[in-house]
Amino acid sequence: MNAHTMPKTFSSRAGEPLRFDAMAGIFTPALPHASPSDTAALLVSPWGFEDMSVRKFYREISEALAAQGISNLRFDLPGTGDSREADHDITLDAWLTSVAQAAREIGRLSGASKIVLIGHGLGATLSMLAEPRIANLSGIALLAPVTSGRIYARETALWWKIIAADLGLGPDYTETGALTIAGMTMPETIASTLRKIREADLKLSRALPVLAVCRQGRESDGALADALQSAGATVTRLPYDGFDQLVVNPLISRTPPRIVAELTRWVRSVAPAESAAGQPAPIPQSSLVGDGYSEKGLAFGESGRLIGTFCAPEGETRGAPVLLVSTSYDRASAWANSGATMARDLARRGIPSLRFDAAGIGDSPSAPNDPAQMLYSKSLDRDVEAALATLKTLTGRAAILAGRCSGGYHAFHASIDNPNAAGVVVVNSYAFVWDGSQSVEEALKKVSRPLGDYSKRAMNPETFRRLMRSEVDLNAAGRAILRVIVAKIYNRIEPALGNLSAGNRLKAQIHADFKALADRGAPVVLAYGKHDPGIEQARMVFGSDFAGLKRYANTRFVSLGESDHNVTVPDAQKIVIDEIARVALSAAPEAPRSRR
Repeated sequence: MNAHTMPKTFSSRAGEPLRFDAMAGIFTPALPHASPSDTAALLVSPWGFEDMSVRKFYREISEALAAQGISNLRFDLPGTGDSREADHDITLDAWLTSVAQAAREIGRLSGASKIVLIGHGLGATLSMLAEPRIANLSGIALLAPVTSGRIYARETALWWKIIAADLGLGPDYTETGALTIAGMTMPETIASTLRKIREADLKLSRALPVLAVCRQGRESDGALADALQSAGATVTRLPYDGFDQLVVNPLISRTPPRIVAELTRWVRSVAPAESAAGQPAPIPQSSLVGDGYSEKGLAFGESGRLIGTFCAPEGETRGAPVLLVSTSYDRASAWANSGATMARDLARRGIPSLRFDAAGIGDSPSAPNDPAQMLYSKSLDRDVEAALATLKTLTGRAAILAGRCSGGYHAFHASIDNPNAAGVVVVNSYAFVWDGSQSVEEALKKVSRPLGDYSKRAMNPETFRRLMRSEVDLNAAGRAILRVIVAKIYNRIEPALGNLSAGNRLKAQIHADFKALADRGAPVVLAYGKHDPGIEQARMVFGSDFAGLKRYANTRFVSLGESDHNVTVPDAQKIVIDEIARVALSAAPEAPRSRR
């Protein structure tokens, strides 16, 4: 996509992934050249969609702290991200216990005698509630804390309705009564307690330094800071500039560098430069063991610059391993936690897998000279190839690749002529070839939805309500519909235009790629929802009925039914997992072997 020169070496290590107390975390030690501190930091994550949006932000905070001599740990709460699935009766108290356990772990790993808590959103609230359980706490940073559980639940439900409406999901997925967002549902045993939390419950058991990062227009943020100061805390206030741009969506999220700098400066002010009191402990090499699977965090690639999770079956290993290529800027555990769920389901079928964050995404640091926009770039292709090579080293076998949307695009391209690739499952991909001169953001804005999707939305009462509120851009919708109509007409007449047609050259390249996979006998699956925006692009290449795929015996089309683009619908998720498992088992028919 960009003519950037790829460096031969990478200077930034991703951190040390680890598993402890059934939780997944990443330990980042103080950099050797920095003045060491006897204080370490624990970053407590928010929940759900907000966690996805701030993941890169947390990594940048972690890197900034390490550069100032402050070792730190960020981790996933039980039942979230890469931590083990939660029991059905898990409580909010169990989450608070996990914060205290993580505080002990960062103290053990760093040798530091004091701890600073840093929390964002619900993570800030959990930090306050867990404060009495951490005796060696020396400060707490509260970024946009949740001060009312009832309001938090209401805002989360509204946020999910907006997201679901954009995805074309109906009320079945938004009006369940559960605390749900982005396909993730908080256990009711936790949600019911959380809804009862009020500002009066948020107190500190001792006078501590507090950094209050307050959002504009949120009086509750300032009111909590006032209350803590009145109770004896030393409160430093910081306006949360850039909050909306950070949490709006992982695809377009922008981290606020000033907040990173000011937060790091504050932590350093309560963490004086002095050698750690204790001896740092070795990084634990233990695995996280769940129902039918065993997972281990990896730092791989040159200089350990990429963070991933290798998921292995507890029983016999069967078929080809699977590389799960993440979508957009989502962390590897993915939308609806589907990355972790998929890997563990595959493991129960005997299929190992690797999921990972590419450079500049989620937990993996940016690489020197990489473009700011990683999607559809050669840099991301480079990281997929590195993950393929790592998975080959771990298993001794070529892998099946699977990815949705941009992840499907990069999975497809990595599978072509790559000896470490045995096949590919592409889900709801917008494109098979990318024009590197165009802006990704602008291109995604212009992606046309299928005509059937516009018809479905037009008959939705919510669409009429949005029209009445002037929330629908009729001109933009009309242009998008026109693009679909023109594309359908062009698709019919294009063969008569000859090889001078740019469209024909594009189609020729795509067909050449599919032929290369067919010549190798590598199985290919194209899976699309009926109304997915990318399906029209695929039809432009293979015909409205996908008849053009018949020339490739190794390729099949699979419908995901009424699923949304992100495959939130459980039935569609099952189809995708079943297809990946089918391809993985068919690609390596040799006899099963036992896991070592």
